[in-house]
Amino acid sequence: MAKSAISTEDLDSQYRRPSGTLGRRIGREMAQNHLPENLWTVARLDPQPGDYILEIGFGPGVAIQELSRHVTTGLIAGVDFSETMVYEASRRNARAIQTGLVKLHCADVATLPFDDASFDKVYSIHSLYFWPEPLKALKEIQRVLRPNGIVVVTVLPKDKWSANPPDSALKYGTPECIPYYGHEIETLMASAGFDSTRVEADAATGNDSSYSVLGMK
Repeated sequence: MAKSAISTEDLDSQYRRPSGTLGRRIGREMAQNHLPENLWTVARLDPQPGDYILEIGFGPGVAIQELSRHVTTGLIAGVDFSETMVYEASRRNARAIQTGLVKLHCADVATLPFDDASFDKVYSIHSLYFWPEPLKALKEIQRVLRPNGIVVVTVLPKDKWSANPPDSALKYGTPECIPYYGHEIETLMASAGFDSTRVEADAATGNDSSYSVLGMK
């Protein structure tokens, strides 16, 4: 599809909730282009064999696939409100789903389909921009975390968006896609009840999205 055939707003909407042929193409691009921050985030989680871990907005399921190499007796769950991404991630993680190690849900971060204190760790990668009510979503994440559980939110920080080309979906934001500074995410986390918030970034990777905000319940 030619770049001129779709508006920036429509493209942002697709990144928020991929669907159809374009959504599948975006999923493939996510899998390839966002591998560094997926691996970075998994490292921040320090996954252990018995961990119960939840991903918010798993897209094509690359991070979940990587986690399944480390988590063997626990559970890796995911929610994404794109049926297209649920399908693509389910294909990528078919074996782990069959064994019961991975469970994927079509659901919204604002109403997570899990009991209180279900997970040791929760994370999201390039998802926060698309949450209409980020504070409400973070409170839901706090609810499903166990005491001393951690949340890891990986983003491209707002001050790095201007480095993207003018026709990129990663620009200054639209009503569908709102970028954040790290300190803004820390403030949201604190308001949601998280403690010990901090930013971890690795400029040495050459990837501006190797940037996470962490908090503890």
